[in-house]
Amino acid sequence: MGDHFEKGQHALLNEGEENEMELFGYRTQGCRKTLCLAGSIFSFGILPLVFYWRPAWHVWANCIPCSLQEADVVLLRTTVMSVSNNAST
Repeated sequence: MGDHFEKGQHALLNEGEENEMELFGYRTQGCRKTLCLAGSIFSFGILPLVFYWRPAWHVWANCIPCSLQEADVVLLRTTVMSVSNNAST
């Protein structure tokens, strides 16, 4: 969600390569899962559909950020590297 991470919550995999990815650690919270279950019931199943289409939202709604060592859910985000095209004509 935000870009403020403590040490150990965020890591970079394959740094500088084409397939570079960011890793974020999250730990499931029981009270958040319960609230999402209640939201699923009261929304008549719309909330699980939204979470199906946006898996990161499902993680953000059910989990709290933590260190990668404590995480039971790891969110991967690919980074977009800008490619400079210096074609001469």
